[in-house]
Amino acid sequence: MDYEAIRRFAELSVRRGCGFAAIAIGSAMVGAASQPGICFRVGAGFAMLTAIVLYWRGRRAPTRNFRRTEVWLMMDDPPAVSRERLQAMIGSALAEAYLAHAWIAAWITLLMCAIAAVMAVTIA
Repeated sequence: MDYEAIRRFAELSVRRGCGFAAIAIGSAMVGAASQPGICFRVGAGFAMLTAIVLYWRGRRAPTRNFRRTEVWLMMDDPPAVSRERLQAMIGSALAEAYLAHAWIAAWITLLMCAIAAVMAVTIA
């Protein structure tokens, strides 16, 4: 098992969580679909919350116990390295994945804010 495999597991773990968040955000937006302006404001608010949580988790990832991560559970045969090195490998892979997805969520937030602003101007 090499660092590239650990990075793939970290990406998979973070994307799975983001997928569940996307389902929740989409459901909330469908609930407000009768008023499109409010619908996109709700989506922007939840996407911003998602970006904040991802950023926070990304900053904490290097110090979080690697044995309590989903990446550790996905590994069939952990590499034969010291615990400190394994902590650094898994922590940095998770931090990288969290922060990359936080940027994506931030851009989605900006896009939804722009759509909500356009709708507020054109519909009102």
